[in-house]
Amino acid sequence: MKPLTVQALEKIGKDWSVASLTREARLQNTKDFASFVADKFALESVANLKPGHVTAYVEQLVSAGISNGTICNRLAAVRELAAVIGKANIVDRDNKAYGVARGSRQKPVIQNTTEVNRIRVELAERANAGDRIAIMSHAAAEMRDAFGLRAKESLMSFKLVDSTKGAVLRIEAVKVEGAKGGRERDLPIQNEAQLRAIQQVDLASKALGSGTGRCMPPEMSLKEAYNAQRTLWRSLGGTKAAAANMHSSRHKVAQEMYAKGISKGEIMERLGHGSERSPFCYIPK
Repeated sequence: MKPLTVQALEKIGKDWSVASLTREARLQNTKDFASFVADKFALESVANLKPGHVTAYVEQLVSAGISNGTICNRLAAVRELAAVIGKANIVDRDNKAYGVARGSRQKPVIQNTTEVNRIRVELAERANAGDRIAIMSHAAAEMRDAFGLRAKESLMSFKLVDSTKGAVLRIEAVKVEGAKGGRERDLPIQNEAQLRAIQQVDLASKALGSGTGRCMPPEMSLKEAYNAQRTLWRSLGGTKAAAANMHSSRHKVAQEMYAKGISKGEIMERLGHGSERSPFCYIPK
């Protein structure tokens, strides 16, 4: 019989409807659970999973000092596995039943715009000097500031052109990829800042030789590019404590849209959420 981890991963399969990093984390969490059960209980068949296996797994995570948020993510993978083997009821639907729960949703951030702009200037200077990571990170930062993209989205998004304008190709919109849940979206170019941002991505793509229209160096995987961007941004002072982390631009853009009278539903759709979700995780009440 195949090892329990192999059985579990085969049952889950690869869900290509979700973003790559989400998929990778989900598979790893599934493997972690199956490995624990195999080692502790010598279970041979994934079909024989029981509620006690889940409870013991959570207890082990708690004793190891794993955060509640991480445990909840692990339980999401366990629920998915339980569902595909037809035993969804072995995992309680409420994380509180295991004594864990996620913290409150993120609170609105008032961006330290002065600090973020300083970092962007530093990135631009390094990019002009030929630093490939800075070329990528500078273009991505412009996209986050103009469109409110997530850090991953700012690396993967590229221009869409209107080829019906004869010999002149006009940038009409941005194709946003890398969203949570794999939900792509097209964002229209609505102002000069957005046009300049996508033009910067185009320039970065050509300078790096990416060939995809994205601002990532072709020699780097998405994960490598994401980590390199995050490391460089933090090294320049872009931290959550300073209200200057990469995600702060997303909050700033949401707040600016709200101040312009854009509806809550449209704000969330532009940010890549469902229109029914409240925007007040970005906007102070």
